[in-house]
Amino acid sequence: MLYYTGCQKEAQELTFEEYEQYNTQFKRRLIWHFGTGNGFYSELNGVLLGVLYAAQYGYQFVMYARDANAGMPKGWEDVFRPFCPKFTMRLIGESVLISTRQNCRRNKLVNLYKMFSDDITEDDVFWYTHTNRFATAEYDIPALGIKGDIHQAMKRIIPLVYRFNPQYRQRIDNLKAKVEMPENYIGIHIRMGDKANETDLIPPRQYMEKALAIKNVSNTFIYTDNVHIINELKDMYPEITFHTLTDEKDTGYDMRRLAEMTQDERQEQLVKMFASIEILLCSDLFVGTFSSNPGMFIGMLLGNRYAIGVDYPHWLLL
Repeated sequence: MLYYTGCQKEAQELTFEEYEQYNTQFKRRLIWHFGTGNGFYSELNGVLLGVLYAAQYGYQFVMYARDANAGMPKGWEDVFRPFCPKFTMRLIGESVLISTRQNCRRNKLVNLYKMFSDDITEDDVFWYTHTNRFATAEYDIPALGIKGDIHQAMKRIIPLVYRFNPQYRQRIDNLKAKVEMPENYIGIHIRMGDKANETDLIPPRQYMEKALAIKNVSNTFIYTDNVHIINELKDMYPEITFHTLTDEKDTGYDMRRLAEMTQDERQEQLVKMFASIEILLCSDLFVGTFSSNPGMFIGMLLGNRYAIGVDYPHWLLL
């Protein structure tokens, strides 16, 4: 069974043993710092692209996550199963990708480390892995069963990396069971909240219009951070049944408010987010924004066949 989702659509599982054998053969390491203060799917997308970069160019992917944010006080394994070696040098690990100022103390420390090592760090490859060149490349890594474009590669990598530990798997399944989804439905992600600080928000009606132009639908699952969007869509489309895990407490995502939550509250939000993403992944068609990191993640796995953007006509890396 795949751990990242409850459905098998388009995914091809790469076993931990296969990846471990391939990854650990390389002596040069790519050191990745997970949990530096960005949103969860921003961090996760970076990890996935880093894993692909390391596999393509012959680096052992290792991760430092002891100081991870987003409700993961003990790091990656608070939520997920391990998939790669841990980087254990705390002073170096916590200094990777902290500041863009080259003359800051932490960057000087990392640069000094790399002068006496063959290792590279996340900040050496991060921007390249978010370019159109990386997104449109063809990948051929026979040992990992990867051959094709980035979507084909991610069908192997995402089920490997995105495996919840048994405790989180149970919590996610329990929450998903509260939403009785039919076999056929459309999945829509509408990001509101502090996204308005980055770009103009797209009206909810445009998401539905995009979906209905492609597929007739009577059931739709909505993942949004603002419950008022659900009520608005119900008024606009009374003939459609809307399903959601969004509740009355959700009035718009705000990173600052998230930072003020207790660990229990953060983990409750994580479980809701993971459950919602799984339901979206299993929909007949996903409609969202590829400029948002959840949309980028879903589109990276499903490709343009199952994922449609309201902000860009095709999936892309930003």
